[in-house]
Amino acid sequence: MTAADREESSEPLVALTFDDGPSAWTGPILDHLARHGGHGTFFVLGSEIDDDERRRTLVRLVDEGHEIGNHSYSHHGDLAELDEATIRDELTLTNALVEKVAGVTPVHWRTPFLRSSPRLRAIAGELGLRHVDCSIMPGDWALSGEETFARVRDHLEPGAVVVLHDGRPRGEPAHLSFPTREQTVRAVELILGHLSEHGLRCVSIAELLAADESNAQVGPP
Repeated sequence: MTAADREESSEPLVALTFDDGPSAWTGPILDHLARHGGHGTFFVLGSEIDDDERRRTLVRLVDEGHEIGNHSYSHHGDLAELDEATIRDELTLTNALVEKVAGVTPVHWRTPFLRSSPRLRAIAGELGLRHVDCSIMPGDWALSGEETFARVRDHLEPGAVVVLHDGRPRGEPAHLSFPTREQTVRAVELILGHLSEHGLRCVSIAELLAADESNAQVGPP
């Protein structure tokens, strides 16, 4: 799903999505979502599902009504340059881990760095995965919470898909982003407050798509 794939939603819905978790910062983000009655989509890395705390976080995601998406296993810099067997492994292993831990199988995915290709999407499609792009990418990995909030606020509209980051891939060079995602947690708090004040509801990608399909079925008066 890309921004071009869908018209502006007629309902006041916004999708907050999160890449690179689960991590120590996923929980605080879930706390903010719970306080505002919002749902998000968390595109997780298979390599990060590696201890009991993170596995409990996946279970919490499902229990609280959030959606888990696939963000590949290793966060390779460009999945499209890999051979088909390796691409399949990156996606199927992550799906298998999520299903084993949380009892759900992701149906949406996002490629690392949004580096996609028709070939990559075709392979993922054969595995039952639909790619999710975004309409707002503020660059939260290197901004203060207030700066991230301002960038999101200035481009918000019903139907927006915002990409934020609740984790930091292991082995990522220090110069690429902040060492923690504490500023993203702060940004989420501010964004959710803004959505509530302006009558916008935070939903998962699955919920956003379901609303689109419902509107299309209704048609014009």
